[in-house]
Amino acid sequence: MPIHHSCFKNPFEEKHQDVKWEDSFPYSNEYQDRFFQDDAIAEIKNIFIEPNQLLERIKNGSQLHIGELGFGFGLNFFVTAKFWHEHNKSSDTLNLEYIAIDEALPSKEQLLKVINAFPELKEICNIFLDRYELAHNDIQRIYFPSLKIRLTLIHNDIESGLKNLLGFKNNQIDAWYLDGFDPKKNKSMWSNSVFQYIEFLSTRSATFGTFTSAGFVRRGLKKFSFEVDKVKGFGKKRHKLIGRKLLSIPAPNIPSNKNKKIAIIGSGIAACSAAYAAIQNGAQVEIFESADGIAAGASGNPVAAMYPRFSANNSSYSFLTAQSYFFAEKLYSQFSNAYKNTGLLFSHSNDYQQEWIEDMKSLNREDLFKIIDKKEMKKLHGFDSNGLIVKKGGYLFPKLICKEMTAHQNIKISCNHYFDGWDKNKSKIDIHFRNQEKKSGFDDLIIANGSGLTKYLSGLKISKGQLVGLRGEQPIDLDLPINSAGYILPKINNITWIGSTHEREFNDIDICHKTGQELITKTNRNFNINLSGSDNMLMEAHLRIGSKDRLPLAGKIEENIYTIGALGSRGFSLGPLLGDYVASLINNSPSPISSGIALAIEPLRFKD
Repeated sequence: MPIHHSCFKNPFEEKHQDVKWEDSFPYSNEYQDRFFQDDAIAEIKNIFIEPNQLLERIKNGSQLHIGELGFGFGLNFFVTAKFWHEHNKSSDTLNLEYIAIDEALPSKEQLLKVINAFPELKEICNIFLDRYELAHNDIQRIYFPSLKIRLTLIHNDIESGLKNLLGFKNNQIDAWYLDGFDPKKNKSMWSNSVFQYIEFLSTRSATFGTFTSAGFVRRGLKKFSFEVDKVKGFGKKRHKLIGRKLLSIPAPNIPSNKNKKIAIIGSGIAACSAAYAAIQNGAQVEIFESADGIAAGASGNPVAAMYPRFSANNSSYSFLTAQSYFFAEKLYSQFSNAYKNTGLLFSHSNDYQQEWIEDMKSLNREDLFKIIDKKEMKKLHGFDSNGLIVKKGGYLFPKLICKEMTAHQNIKISCNHYFDGWDKNKSKIDIHFRNQEKKSGFDDLIIANGSGLTKYLSGLKISKGQLVGLRGEQPIDLDLPINSAGYILPKINNITWIGSTHEREFNDIDICHKTGQELITKTNRNFNINLSGSDNMLMEAHLRIGSKDRLPLAGKIEENIYTIGALGSRGFSLGPLLGDYVASLINNSPSPISSGIALAIEPLRFKD
């Protein structure tokens, strides 16, 4: 697996703001300076909001991208969000994109102290705290629909964070908040490389504001295409720097999803996630499904668990699995009737499983993982083995999740439409079906129809998966899913579901009772239990699609044509993030994944 471009050794490595508190204000031990003073709100307006002409830009009604270097304790974001909310009258669903980069982020406990220091920001801060989670580093995507704001928070050093943005033409910044510590103490924030990245990522009418007036900062910004003015500073500070891109001319409005017509082929978790993300930006979406109802394929199991495959290394796969898992968990938590946040239990049944549990233990993330010894495992769950509980996660009802995500006036679902290709008519896309008239006039097309992708992409492989439902009483009664070279789910409607098979060779998609009996036998052996009811068992069979390198596919395959697929058995963990990513490509909005991950999952990477 390719190494991920990050300052962290693994996605779970923690780095919070190292501070001491002076008169209720945080003081950086690393940079020997205060983060802010009691007049911070007035200072933020003077240093960042006014020089970047936020009020004028709001009145113009266009979408705005703000880039902040140095998130600190989030005060710049909180003040900007409050200002935006108070003055923005646009009907756009989301029209402020805020991108912030910082190597060290505050804990929730630290942020609570900030709220106490600035009661006028309490409402905004509480909205943020409700969505803020430091389960992993790299990139967090946080939606604030009531504020019409989306925050992309990059947990990385400044240079690495900016470098990750370079791979996306859609990360074009209109206004910069350059808010590092004193350039003499924080030289990495004010390097020529950083200035060059700022130039590359700026729109033609980009502006900036910064508290510093240091000569080398002024010269560095001038060197990389900015006009720079040294003007009166805030309070006791004599000067500050403000400026704009050289030869600044009105930039074209960044195209958004508003009023775009997007067609999505398939109605599984990836397709529904893409639809859900697209409508956040005002798109009109139509989903086409070949079956007579949604989530009829691999997403159609009666119940499912989100089983992560975390790893403690710095590969792109490691960062992707961690980020996607917690992104999905946060999204599903909005649908309490379709998702049960119980946690997940892992019981080791072999050396590989035990090694993995030990790796998770070594991360020292007690907020995420709980190690259980044999005695406690036996007492709590009846299994004679060591174990690990992943505290965030649980099980879900796939069809209901998909229905909840697509229950919106801007999403239309058309069933019994068997996709048979597309063609382009000038700037629009026509979609063809085997059994229906073509549908025309779409701006973009997302193909997320599972095994149907093999018709258009190489490097894919199909397998068959079956799960078994056992009626009646069983020797276990779980309140959370358990995994050990197979899985058992909590009883639903008096049925205990176990799974699943991974059949690389098969003749058809029909259920096979012999295979079901073999699965029961295997489960009993792995968990040292005696499940019964094979004479009255239920079975489900679906096709899975994977790739040669076991990574998913997501991205553009040609202009205005996108795909999501090869999710294997991790669809419910991977689907929401990849759906959001593809929607961001269509919308020209900041990507929720790094450029390194995007390259690793590029859908044409197996093309001859």
